[in-house]
Amino acid sequence: MSPSTNLVSESLPTEVDVLIVGAGLAGLACARLLTLSGINTHIIEASSSVGGRVKTDEMNGFLLDRGFQVLLTSYSELKNQVDLEQLDLRAFKSGSLIRSQDQFHLLSDPIKHPSDLMSTVQARVGSLSDKTKTAILKYRLLNLCPDKCFDGPERTTLSELERLGFSQRFIDTFFRPFLGGVYLEKSLNTSSSLFNYYLRCFSSGETTLPSGGMQRLPELLAQDLEGRVTFNTIATHIDKGKVTVQNGQVVKAREVVLAVDEPAAAKLTKSPVNPFKSSVTAYFSTDYPPSRDPILILNGENDGPVNHVAILSNVCPSYAPEGMHLISVSGVDMNENEIKEFPREALKQLRQWFGPTVENWSYLHTYFIPFALPKHPPQTLPDLKALNLRYDNFVRIGDSTTFGSIQGALLSGRKGAELILEQLD
Repeated sequence: MSPSTNLVSESLPTEVDVLIVGAGLAGLACARLLTLSGINTHIIEASSSVGGRVKTDEMNGFLLDRGFQVLLTSYSELKNQVDLEQLDLRAFKSGSLIRSQDQFHLLSDPIKHPSDLMSTVQARVGSLSDKTKTAILKYRLLNLCPDKCFDGPERTTLSELERLGFSQRFIDTFFRPFLGGVYLEKSLNTSSSLFNYYLRCFSSGETTLPSGGMQRLPELLAQDLEGRVTFNTIATHIDKGKVTVQNGQVVKAREVVLAVDEPAAAKLTKSPVNPFKSSVTAYFSTDYPPSRDPILILNGENDGPVNHVAILSNVCPSYAPEGMHLISVSGVDMNENEIKEFPREALKQLRQWFGPTVENWSYLHTYFIPFALPKHPPQTLPDLKALNLRYDNFVRIGDSTTFGSIQGALLSGRKGAELILEQLD
């Protein structure tokens, strides 16, 4: 998708109050708050559009998000920073369809979908005890303030699930593929604090897609930034009070904000690249989908390259042309050679799931995102109440400074802006 023309600044200013490097979610959130506060703010962006990792491509009438992404309506920063109605959100059905023992089993939220209670109880995915423990855990988390999810002892998610008494079968069949899609790793080595937080978010709100694709979110954040973004401009050097770009021009600023991805940040700051997790998603089109339900399909068998499947046009019809359907197929924990073969190997696996109808699917595109989410094993999460975002020559924002999510990116953007506003007062 091309940038809105009203965003674009035809010339790069020579001096501003705040210069932000990077027009991802964090940079946009920071710029929006500063601009609304009357601060002369400008963004330079290396690519040709806003969004960073949250972008959408249009291909033959299909909307392809760059990797499988969703919006959780329970994210507090999302609700506070944008008007959700303008996104025209469409929701997934709460729950999952799990492939296990060569069959599909419905595991739904009986509070949100009472008619699915018996199907969920009878699903051969874990025991009744596992399902009861899940309901009790959700109830406990829903009675917590979201910030409290980060308090208390911290361990790996796997250790936490075992401590709570979930069976190994339920962990392998449900939690590994479900959280694998959230964490982008199935070993469940991610902090238990994030497990508590995400489970609360999924339970308290809806999992959605914007009708215009995920890039509608950064575009909405950018609406108040008319003439304050310069695209196709790469920062080559950051110093205190100034930034040099690739053509040699220097922009002076009272504050410099670094809001770029991890490789770019490491290059600019001459520091090591922090550990990140990758993702891969392949898109296919068909005129006959294997299901009509707007529900996530999980691989509970832990075999083959597929972790989860989503028929996105069932959730949001605008993702596909009329009469057609868009299917996303995602994998995690994959090496480079596996990624090259992912579309072909995924189709082989899905033919076993859905039958010969898969042979009529048309391949569209594969996205490999090498720096999709920062790694968050136990004891690596920052203190969100006392974030240290200031460095010698700049303020650093992005989900790597908080935790990997849309919430984390928006939170860091807001915190960065508040830090600068205090300084400029």
